[in-house]
Amino acid sequence: MTGLIAALIAAAVYTAGLVIEQRALHRAPTITIRRPLALARVLLGSPRWLAGCALAALGSIGLIIALGLAPVSVVQPAFAAGIATMLLVCSLLLGDRITTGERAALALMPVALLLLSLSLGSPDAAEVGTEPHMAGLWLVSAGTVVLCVAAVGLGGQGRYVSAVALGCAAGLAQGVAGLQGKGLGGLLAEEGLLSAIPPALASPYPYLYALGWAVGIVLFQTSLQRSRASVTAPVANVTGNVFMVLLGTVLFGERLPDDPLLLVLRIAGIALTLVVVVLVRGTVAQAEADTTRLREDNGAGVRSP
Repeated sequence: MTGLIAALIAAAVYTAGLVIEQRALHRAPTITIRRPLALARVLLGSPRWLAGCALAALGSIGLIIALGLAPVSVVQPAFAAGIATMLLVCSLLLGDRITTGERAALALMPVALLLLSLSLGSPDAAEVGTEPHMAGLWLVSAGTVVLCVAAVGLGGQGRYVSAVALGCAAGLAQGVAGLQGKGLGGLLAEEGLLSAIPPALASPYPYLYALGWAVGIVLFQTSLQRSRASVTAPVANVTGNVFMVLLGTVLFGERLPDDPLLLVLRIAGIALTLVVVVLVRGTVAQAEADTTRLREDNGAGVRSP
């Protein structure tokens, strides 16, 4: 249960940073991954975006800690569910329109969290993997990042790449970073904070984490500017969620619950977090049109120099 609570706190901090980033981007010149220097100038030249990014990074550190305390099949869905729920709440508080489907997603997320928490069973029943199959981790991490960059690059040749496609690619890249976070969380759980620093620096985790994070943040910030955070963030996070649960469970040798009831609860909890994509997918086109009008009204619709 401690890992689940840590994941929800991390999600709250991450969401606060995400909302700040979104507001900053909607007032910034248009960014594109095809002009990386201009993109860097826009992002690094915005104090508000940097503040949001710092909060999001703090939330990511909280996720790393949570991954060392509970199975990835519990922590990752809880983190994604927490972000999606809090973003929709922020949308309501800020006066944004949300659809019936998004309201249904808002209602389903607490149910998903309850199922995930119940699936843990007794405190000793949850098996937490701390050491991955290293060769598999290298292959999955490098291959996924290369495929994400190549797919977005090829898809963007003469065609518009939607916020959802960018969000999915960002989710996969963030999933790569998440796998490294799981490894770092395992080191923290086994060694303690200070003792974990030398083995962490000697491992591939921080470097692969930086690679996945860098690719993911560029793709995600581009998708975030084209639509509302309550649309793009669930797409990216649920995509990364599936990636993390499936591959993290396998690579770190974690087993799903042996008890049939707990297994059903775990699978149902994970499945409900995926329903968000289905519920919000139909609103993407309208959300992107609304965001474009908002940016034009704010005078930010020009391309960055």
